[in-house]
Amino acid sequence: MSSVVERREFIPVAKVPAEMPRGIAIQYYVRWPGEPKEITSNSLSRLKKNLRDGIWENVFLTNDTSFEQNFMQLESGGGLYALQFVQDNTGGIGEEAAWFSVYDPEHLESEEETDIESADGQAVIYRGDVTTDKEAVMTAIEYFIRTGKLWDGIPWMKSWQEWAEERSGE
Repeated sequence: MSSVVERREFIPVAKVPAEMPRGIAIQYYVRWPGEPKEITSNSLSRLKKNLRDGIWENVFLTNDTSFEQNFMQLESGGGLYALQFVQDNTGGIGEEAAWFSVYDPEHLESEEETDIESADGQAVIYRGDVTTDKEAVMTAIEYFIRTGKLWDGIPWMKSWQEWAEERSGE
Protein backbone atom coordinates (compact mmCIF):
# COMPACT_ATOMS: atom_id res chain seq x y z
CA MET A 1 0.00 0.00 0.00
CA SER A 2 1.27 3.53 -0.68
CA SER A 3 0.44 6.97 0.62
CA VAL A 4 1.34 10.53 -0.20
CA VAL A 5 3.93 12.16 2.03
CA GLU A 6 5.12 15.75 2.09
CA ARG A 7 8.83 16.40 1.67
CA ARG A 8 10.76 19.57 2.50
CA GLU A 9 14.14 20.93 1.59
CA PHE A 10 15.64 24.22 2.76
CA ILE A 11 17.43 26.43 0.26
CA PRO A 12 19.78 28.85 2.02
CA VAL A 13 20.63 32.40 1.04
CA ALA A 14 23.46 32.69 -1.50
CA LYS A 15 26.73 34.15 -0.21
CA VAL A 16 26.47 36.77 -2.94
CA PRO A 17 22.83 37.22 -3.99
CA ALA A 18 22.05 37.86 -7.65
CA GLU A 19 21.92 41.48 -8.73
CA MET A 20 18.72 43.03 -10.01
CA PRO A 21 18.57 42.87 -13.82
CA ARG A 22 16.56 45.14 -16.10
CA GLY A 23 13.60 44.06 -18.17
CA ILE A 24 10.32 42.37 -17.38
CA ALA A 25 9.84 38.60 -17.70
CA ILE A 26 6.48 38.22 -15.92
CA GLN A 27 3.56 39.62 -17.91
CA TYR A 28 0.69 39.91 -15.44
CA TYR A 29 -0.23 40.79 -11.89
CA VAL A 30 -3.57 40.05 -10.29
CA ARG A 31 -5.05 41.59 -7.19
CA TRP A 32 -7.50 38.92 -6.10
CA PRO A 33 -10.36 38.71 -7.00
CA GLY A 34 -9.63 41.10 -9.88
CA GLU A 35 -8.65 40.52 -13.46
CA PRO A 36 -5.05 40.18 -14.70
CA LYS A 37 -3.32 43.46 -15.53
CA GLU A 38 -0.24 43.78 -17.71
CA ILE A 39 3.08 44.55 -16.07
CA THR A 40 4.80 47.47 -17.77
CA SER A 41 7.56 49.78 -16.56
CA ASN A 42 4.92 52.18 -15.22
CA SER A 43 2.75 49.53 -13.61
CA LEU A 44 5.84 47.90 -12.06
CA SER A 45 6.73 51.17 -10.32
CA ARG A 46 3.16 51.53 -9.04
CA LEU A 47 3.00 47.87 -7.99
CA LYS A 48 6.28 48.15 -6.01
CA LYS A 49 5.15 51.37 -4.32
CA ASN A 50 1.73 49.97 -3.36
CA LEU A 51 3.32 46.84 -1.88
CA ARG A 52 6.07 48.72 -0.02
CA ASP A 53 3.58 51.23 1.39
CA GLY A 54 1.22 48.44 2.51
CA ILE A 55 -1.61 49.73 0.31
CA TRP A 56 -1.79 46.32 -1.35
CA GLU A 57 -1.53 43.30 0.93
CA ASN A 58 -1.78 40.65 -1.77
CA VAL A 59 -0.68 40.16 -5.34
CA PHE A 60 -0.26 37.26 -7.75
CA LEU A 61 2.42 37.38 -10.47
CA THR A 62 2.25 35.12 -13.50
CA ASN A 63 2.58 34.54 -17.23
CA ASP A 64 -0.19 31.94 -16.99
CA THR A 65 -3.49 33.56 -16.02
CA SER A 66 -5.04 30.13 -15.39
CA PHE A 67 -2.57 29.83 -12.47
CA GLU A 68 -1.55 26.29 -13.39
CA GLN A 69 2.16 26.97 -13.90
CA ASN A 70 4.80 29.13 -12.25
CA PHE A 71 3.18 31.89 -10.28
CA MET A 72 4.23 33.86 -7.24
CA GLN A 73 1.84 35.12 -4.61
CA LEU A 74 2.18 37.48 -1.70
CA GLU A 75 -0.21 37.63 1.23
CA SER A 76 0.69 40.12 3.95
CA GLY A 77 -0.51 42.02 6.97
CA GLY A 78 0.64 43.20 10.37
CA GLY A 79 4.32 43.25 9.36
CA LEU A 80 4.24 39.60 8.24
CA TYR A 81 4.84 38.46 4.65
CA ALA A 82 3.82 35.09 3.20
CA LEU A 83 5.60 34.83 -0.15
CA GLN A 84 5.17 31.66 -2.17
CA PHE A 85 6.14 30.42 -5.63
CA VAL A 86 4.08 27.58 -7.09
CA GLN A 87 5.83 25.61 -9.81
CA ASP A 88 2.91 23.41 -10.89
CA ASN A 89 -0.64 23.94 -9.63
CA THR A 90 -2.26 21.04 -11.47
CA GLY A 91 -2.26 18.63 -8.53
CA GLY A 92 0.79 16.70 -9.63
CA ILE A 93 2.97 14.59 -7.39
CA GLY A 94 6.77 14.84 -7.22
CA GLU A 95 9.41 17.57 -7.22
CA GLU A 96 8.21 18.99 -10.54
CA ALA A 97 5.04 20.04 -8.68
CA ALA A 98 6.93 21.77 -5.86
CA TRP A 99 6.07 24.99 -4.11
CA PHE A 100 8.57 27.33 -2.52
CA SER A 101 7.82 29.61 0.40
CA VAL A 102 9.56 31.92 2.81
CA TYR A 103 9.63 30.66 6.37
CA ASP A 104 10.41 31.58 9.95
CA PRO A 105 12.77 28.99 11.45
CA GLU A 106 11.70 29.93 14.99
CA HIS A 107 8.05 29.10 14.26
CA LEU A 108 8.47 26.44 11.58
CA GLU A 109 6.82 23.59 13.47
CA SER A 110 4.19 25.84 15.06
CA GLU A 111 0.50 25.56 14.28
CA GLU A 112 0.05 29.23 15.27
CA GLU A 113 -2.15 31.04 12.76
CA THR A 114 -1.43 34.58 11.61
CA ASP A 115 -3.98 37.37 11.26
CA ILE A 116 -3.18 37.66 7.54
CA GLU A 117 -6.41 37.57 5.60
CA SER A 118 -5.83 35.40 2.54
CA ALA A 119 -6.96 36.67 -0.83
CA ASP A 120 -9.37 33.76 -1.24
CA GLY A 121 -10.80 34.37 2.24
CA GLN A 122 -10.35 30.70 3.16
CA ALA A 123 -6.68 29.76 3.40
CA VAL A 124 -5.02 29.80 6.80
CA ILE A 125 -1.52 31.24 6.87
CA TYR A 126 0.67 29.85 9.63
CA ARG A 127 3.36 31.77 11.50
CA GLY A 128 6.04 29.34 10.28
CA ASP A 129 5.25 30.20 6.66
CA VAL A 130 5.98 33.92 6.88
CA THR A 131 8.86 36.33 7.32
CA THR A 132 9.18 39.82 8.78
CA ASP A 133 11.94 40.76 6.31
CA LYS A 134 10.01 43.24 4.15
CA GLU A 135 13.06 44.40 2.16
CA ALA A 136 14.02 40.85 1.16
CA VAL A 137 10.42 40.09 0.16
CA MET A 138 10.15 43.24 -1.96
CA THR A 139 13.47 42.43 -3.67
CA ALA A 140 12.37 38.82 -4.28
CA ILE A 141 9.14 40.05 -5.88
CA GLU A 142 10.91 42.49 -8.17
CA TYR A 143 13.55 39.89 -9.09
CA PHE A 144 10.80 37.40 -9.99
CA ILE A 145 9.04 39.99 -12.16
CA ARG A 146 12.29 40.80 -13.96
CA THR A 147 13.55 37.21 -14.41
CA GLY A 148 10.72 34.73 -13.78
CA LYS A 149 13.06 33.05 -11.26
CA LEU A 150 13.43 32.90 -7.51
CA TRP A 151 15.85 35.37 -5.95
CA ASP A 152 18.65 33.63 -4.06
CA GLY A 153 18.97 36.42 -1.49
CA ILE A 154 16.15 35.07 0.65
CA PRO A 155 15.87 31.59 2.21
CA TRP A 156 13.27 29.33 0.61
CA MET A 157 11.55 26.20 1.85
CA LYS A 158 10.85 23.85 -1.04
CA SER A 159 7.93 21.48 -0.44
CA TRP A 160 6.45 18.73 -2.57
CA GLN A 161 4.46 15.55 -2.25
CA GLU A 162 5.49 12.10 -3.37
CA TRP A 163 4.25 8.55 -3.15
CA ALA A 164 5.78 6.46 -0.37
CA GLU A 165 5.36 2.73 -0.01
CA GLU A 166 4.13 1.63 3.39
CA ARG A 167 5.79 -1.46 4.78
CA SER A 168 3.53 -3.87 6.58
CA GLY A 169 4.61 -5.86 9.61
CA GLU A 170 7.39 -3.52 10.71
